[in-house]
Amino acid sequence: MTNFLSRWHKSIEDKIVDSTMMVDEVEFCSPLVYKPIIGVEMVTKYLIAANDVLNNPNFRYISEFTDQNKACLVFETKLDDIEVTGIDLIEWNDEEKMVKLSVFIRPFSALTKVGEHMSMKLNAMS
Repeated sequence: MTNFLSRWHKSIEDKIVDSTMMVDEVEFCSPLVYKPIIGVEMVTKYLIAANDVLNNPNFRYISEFTDQNKACLVFETKLDDIEVTGIDLIEWNDEEKMVKLSVFIRPFSALTKVGEHMSMKLNAMS
């Protein structure tokens, strides 16, 4: 496991979002937003909300595929009795900083539920 992935897993385990792990112009492709979210401040806000919504006692990574500075992390969790399966597709640079995160969620009922919770969380943060 790379140093970046070790830090990523530790941040998930500790339920924190570490903005120092991101480049200033980090790109986040959310399954809920049409255009990518750009910039460490906005991406941090979205990841804090996602961490609060998805990283519950049921959250676990079930599979991991890596290739140099990229990783595909498959996760499962439960939200309001709905099973959620997703992928965190992460790219980082040679300085071990995340440059892009794309998240995919299925099934549609899970994506809808995540969207409801994310909306509430982001509105509460504003």
